[in-house]
Amino acid sequence: MVAMQKAVFGSLAIFLLCSCAKPVASASAGVREESVRFRNGDISLAGTLFLPDGPGPHPAVVLYHGSGPNARNSFMAHWFAEQGVAALAYDKRGYGDSTGDFRAVPFMALVDDGLAGIAFLKARNDINPSRIGVWGISQGGWLGPLAASRSKDVAFVIAISGPGVSPGDQMVFYWGRQLRDDGLSEEQVAAASDVRRKVWHYLETGEGYDEANQALQQGRSQPWYAALKQQHDGVFDAYPPSRILHEPSLRESRWFRQEAVYDPRVALRKLTVPALFVFGDRDELVPVGESVDIIRHTLVESGVKDFAIKVFPNADHGIRVDGDGGRQFATGYLATVRDWLRKRFQ
Repeated sequence: MVAMQKAVFGSLAIFLLCSCAKPVASASAGVREESVRFRNGDISLAGTLFLPDGPGPHPAVVLYHGSGPNARNSFMAHWFAEQGVAALAYDKRGYGDSTGDFRAVPFMALVDDGLAGIAFLKARNDINPSRIGVWGISQGGWLGPLAASRSKDVAFVIAISGPGVSPGDQMVFYWGRQLRDDGLSEEQVAAASDVRRKVWHYLETGEGYDEANQALQQGRSQPWYAALKQQHDGVFDAYPPSRILHEPSLRESRWFRQEAVYDPRVALRKLTVPALFVFGDRDELVPVGESVDIIRHTLVESGVKDFAIKVFPNADHGIRVDGDGGRQFATGYLATVRDWLRKRFQ
């Protein structure tokens, strides 16, 4: 099922083209860089600590990655340090100079790598141990709230394009959008997405076999089924309809048993620290409207007072828009994060 996981999580890594390049060695005025290494059990994580000038102790942030293989996000870490916030960026386990293999564990387990980074920062004299937060983009937008729900050491959360829906629902949205971009009508997209949703629900839970089987039998004769098979999601492209619901490797895969059914609302209900959620309304991977509604409703229902949600018009998954010279951050994105931080950590 490695191919299945690559297909599923490959989509969430698209935004990484610009924001997670290899770390740069040069330092600009006002920012110091220090190569560091810290551990999470047997995993050795290599990174760079970006520090503002001055002795500190500084507030700090640990940066969570998106899905897929990712190096340390030096751009954002450097930017945080320019704002007076120390930032720890590290290579994802199994990539760059970090050991381990991120593919060998459910993505939720990666939250502990960031928490190990927080423990590392707390032991330093130049870091304020009570003002260490997390920033995460895409898959990292799930991990940030999860980290805060598990540890009192997390002082704030900044989630960029972090879905309010489960990974399974997020991917149904993504595949549906792809079908739409390939020229299918809204009616065809809805029908194909309904089949995928019912089949995935059965593979995830073992419930709803009759509904899934009926949807498959009816759908296989429709003209849009060929487009469904061409999407390489590891299910419809890999098995004939008669075998999908009876394939043990699908039912036993980590994706269906653990990852697809992850419910981000569980962590959101436990949030007790300031949180900022940022989206672009043209996100190609995340159902933004639904995510915003879920996040807002969950936090209000849980009594969370200090949270903000910002949606930038015309911005994509990486909060980028078309501009002179290509894609660039939406106007006001970085300023929103900066002002939100300054209000709490002046």
